[in-house]
Amino acid sequence: MLSFSELEFTCEQEHIEIVPKISLGRVYLISGVVGPFEPGVPTKVPLWLALNLRQREKCRIVPPTWLTADKLEEIKQRESENPLFQQMPSPYYRELSQFLLTQ
Repeated sequence: MLSFSELEFTCEQEHIEIVPKISLGRVYLISGVVGPFEPGVPTKVPLWLALNLRQREKCRIVPPTWLTADKLEEIKQRESENPLFQQMPSPYYRELSQFLLTQ
């Protein structure tokens, strides 16, 4: 069983879509290459990088499609109608939601 800190670390490796506010070429990371970054053109980056860029006001994070009130309500409705557990939208839905909504 993973600790909360380990889950957060694993979650930060997930890729999420951002809309950059800066121009930048490719960025070579240990985990792979991201970019190039062009203002207004969506691109996928690891969550940790997206949070860092947002903190410095260099991008806007595009929330996952499942992180809307309508979609969450739909999942809740399906779960209340079905005696079986429903598939969650992401393996890290709690951690990801917390990162995006609090930081």
